[in-house]
Formats: sequence, structure tokens, C-alpha cells
Amino acid sequence: MTSQQSLEFSPFWSLPLWLIFLTVAAMFMVGHELGVQLRRRTSRGQDGEQETNEGIGGNYLTASLTLLALLVGFSFSMAVDRYNARSQTVRAEANAISTTYRRLDTMTASDRTALEPSFMLYLGAREAFARAHTLGQVRAADMRTDVTQIRLWSMATHTLAAPDPSSRAMLEAIDAMFNMAASRRAALEFVIPHTLLAALLLYGVIAAAFLGYSHPIKRRYFLASTIQFVLLALAFTLIIDLDRPRTGMVEVSQAPLYRAAAFIHQAEAERAAGLPDGQLGQR
Repeated sequence: MTSQQSLEFSPFWSLPLWLIFLTVAAMFMVGHELGVQLRRRTSRGQDGEQETNEGIGGNYLTASLTLLALLVGFSFSMAVDRYNARSQTVRAEANAISTTYRRLDTMTASDRTALEPSFMLYLGAREAFARAHTLGQVRAADMRTDVTQIRLWSMATHTLAAPDPSSRAMLEAIDAMFNMAASRRAALEFVIPHTLLAALLLYGVIAAAFLGYSHPIKRRYFLASTIQFVLLALAFTLIIDLDRPRTGMVEVSQAPLYRAAAFIHQAEAERAAGLPDGQLGQR
């Protein structure tokens, strides 16, 4: 039912985005400079003004940069798909929690009184999971979820022992709610393969070196190439940012779960205030 293993995260989660951007941009610029120096060394002592003043390998350079653009676009598409999948799991879990809470109203007063405290503890754990931003907070909230799941499930199976339709429906709702929590956990760990990102970075450095090698010896095009490398580094950083939805600038919205939790807390407060069941959540 629950997983006791610690969450596994991408190593990029713990790195600041500005550091990733500067490192990637620097790697591209170093690769470009290596290409420039290699061209100068291999062309030293050659005769011919045309070879000195004109670039070489135009078709090969175009092909390599085109392939690099395709790789960046493919990686960006993968990151967006994972971002959308995480957004969908948030909405699905919010619906599952709301459904479980409504099923509590179908229970007898004694059964609801027995299950409600454990359900509210579980809801608090999921709110903490939604608010978590650092790796430590996410892991702590995930462990808290495991503990509250065990408590709620044990209480539910003990309390709802009678094989009546309402009991079965309640157990199914709780199980679905736990499954959505597991899906959200898996979605956090479902990232772009590290080998793909490393290959993309390596290919970018090689393409930058090829770009430097193709330049005319007496011309550097420093400003144009720097702007190009900055744009490539921004694209790479954005891919990383989309792939880590809790510690970056582009975060998956937790609003659906917050709204569901706010409604439940309001309903519980009004129930505690003695409002009739028909008026709960109406204020």
C-alpha cells in the first residue's frame, strides 16, 4: 500500500538555476574557443588568402546546429510532457481527497467519528507535501504521508468491517486516494534521463567547437557567438527547470489541492460550530 523507500531525485534538483545557466554557457564558450584555437593551429603555415579569411565547413556546421536544435526541441517536449503529467496528478489527487471526504458523510455517526481524525491527519500530510519546496521538506512530507496512510487504512479496515455497500465504497475511495498519492510520488521521480541531458550538453559543446573551427581565422564573431551560447544555455536551463517542479522558477500549481483542503477545513469548522449538515460549506 505504501512505499517505505526514500524518494529519489535528480541531482539537478539541488543546484541553483543561475549556477546551471552560467556553467552551461561557460562550457559552450570554452568549446567554441577550443574550436577557434584548433583552426588556427591546423591552418598555420598554409598558403592561400581564401583559406585564411573565409570560413570552412558551412554545410557541416548547418547540419550540426540543426541537429542540436532538434535535440533541444525533443528534450523540451519531454520536459513539458512531464510537467503536464504532474499537473494532472495534482488535480486527480484533489478530486480523490474530496470524494473520500464526501464518502465520510455516508458513514454512521460512530464510524465517521472514528475515521475523521485519521483522515484529517492524512490531509495535513498531503498539504505539507504540496507546500514542500526543498528536498528535505519533500522527503519529510512523503514519510509523514506513509505514516498517516498506515494509520488511516488500519482504522478504516477495523471500523468498516461490515460488508455493506457504503463500507466498500469508503474503502475503495481511500484506496484510490492513496493510489493518487503514489502517482504524485512517481511523477516527481519521473524525470528526463540523465544520460539524455548529458548527451545534449556534450553535443552542444561539440557543436560550439565546430562553430569556432568554422570561423575565418582573422574574424572571431565574439558577440554573435556569445549571444547564441547564452540562448542555448537558457534553453538548457529551462529544460532543467521544467523537469524539477518544486525547486525552480516554473512550479506545478498546487491550487486544486489547496482548494479541496480549504473546503474540507471550512466544512469541519462549521460542523464543529454546530451548523446543520445541509448548510456546511455554504458560508
